Amino acid sequence: MLRKSLFLLLVGMAAAAVFIYSGRYDISATTPHWKLVKTAISMTVDRSVKHHAKGIVAPELEDTAMVRLGFGHYREMCVECHGAPGVERSEFAEGLYPKAPKLKGAADEWTAAELYWMTKNGIKMSGMPAFGKTHSEHELWAIVAFLKKLPAMDSSAYAAYTAASPESE
Repeated sequence: MLRKSLFLLLVGMAAAAVFIYSGRYDISATTPHWKLVKTAISMTVDRSVKHHAKGIVAPELEDTAMVRLGFGHYREMCVECHGAPGVERSEFAEGLYPKAPKLKGAADEWTAAELYWMTKNGIKMSGMPAFGKTHSEHELWAIVAFLKKLPAMDSSAYAAYTAASPESE
């Protein structure tokens, strides 16, 4: 039984290697992944984020100044790909695959620690950069503070942040 299992494993690995080497899988951003591949990638991302965010303790995220600071960073670096209430993604973001999620809904699905981990570390092969290389811990948490406000925000509330904030912070 062990010998048969080992043989099947080796045959499977060889078949996978031949398939990968053949170049037949279309990796263009204009062709969606096969359902099995998409499911495997989504599950891997979800489980990885949850695993790596364990033990991260969020600071108090209700401070108005912190939320405003997060808005400035969001407007500067995130809105082009993710959009915002009343603001569509930029033209180049429409060509991304996978598409960046609209964070108004997605921010409700993740804990503050998980959002922090993704913002700090990015997500490989998704277009999501790692902002931890360019932002302080305080700035990263400020972005999360703003993200946690997005689900309850409508276009007029987002516009009010825009009107109240200088062009660059």
